[in-house]
Amino acid sequence: MADTDAGLEVTVRNTIRAIDRDRWNDVVERSDHGTVFHRYEWLAAIENALGHPARHLVVEKDTNPIGLFPNFVVDLPKTPFYRLSSIYPGFGGPLLTTDVTDSLSLLLEVVPELCDRRTIVHEVRACNTDFLRYNDFLEANGYGSSRVGGRFVMNLEKGYDQVFDEMASSKRRAIRRGRETDHEIVDADLSSEELTRFHRQYERRMNNIDAMVYPLEFFEELAAMEDRVLLLQLYIEGEYAGGFLELLNDEQNSIHGFFSGIPAEYFQYHASELLYDYLFQWGIDNGYECYDFGGAGADFEDGAFQFKEEFGGTLLPNVYWERGTSPTWKLVATGRTLYNRHNR
Repeated sequence: MADTDAGLEVTVRNTIRAIDRDRWNDVVERSDHGTVFHRYEWLAAIENALGHPARHLVVEKDTNPIGLFPNFVVDLPKTPFYRLSSIYPGFGGPLLTTDVTDSLSLLLEVVPELCDRRTIVHEVRACNTDFLRYNDFLEANGYGSSRVGGRFVMNLEKGYDQVFDEMASSKRRAIRRGRETDHEIVDADLSSEELTRFHRQYERRMNNIDAMVYPLEFFEELAAMEDRVLLLQLYIEGEYAGGFLELLNDEQNSIHGFFSGIPAEYFQYHASELLYDYLFQWGIDNGYECYDFGGAGADFEDGAFQFKEEFGGTLLPNVYWERGTSPTWKLVATGRTLYNRHNR
């Protein structure tokens, strides 16, 4: 716990359950930079289903929450160490509604106290580029932003006809061919049965591409925020052909793609293109400003990067800051740079 002469107090919460759900989400909704990933329910799903230890910071003024900085202790890939991340999985960063300078100073002062000898770096992961407003402040407090990542974002405000016309010809052709198939797309309930059906194909797909698989329990936890989750099921010739699980990032008026479960045998029917095409129209009809395809990396030669690029979205940067909290971090960061250089 720390405080200032301005009457601000910051406390550490080692579980989201120690905080009232409505009070937490109220700050998320009042902040200009809040996202679906900052919400209580997303953080609870990470804690309960993935088991990552929580180190959430809450700023209060006269006992009223005015700022949040969610964090989890997670693995530091290819090392025996850990990182404190805001946040993973997903994206985070500090949310401050008032007294911004004093609140942010207080939060960054407390961060090193959350790290032990095995937790050697604090990472801030932001998908909302508005967080760049804090760059100079973070750098002055020892954070660097050398990492690069990106994602494609589709502007839905220009309307469906323009969205379709600006796709690559290969994507327009795939969508037209997909439409010729006998297919149906259903907005499914988040029941245990439907989540299990989706997860089965999602797990199969992730294993095929050697990617991380989130357990079924994580998806079941997300049912607690069913108004922020869209589960789409695709049927081709009456057979279940997988689907998408989308996050409705109402705080930023966007739809965020996060989980896909399309079996490879349905690629020939252009299953993914059909679902994306449906999503663009659904988002426009429901007043969303953009569709966020999620992580696309930063490698134009990567197949997933090329697939998403052909839909015509704008490539935007993900913003990462890192601050070492142990001398060991410098050695690990140097090793990571050398590894990436020689394994390109």
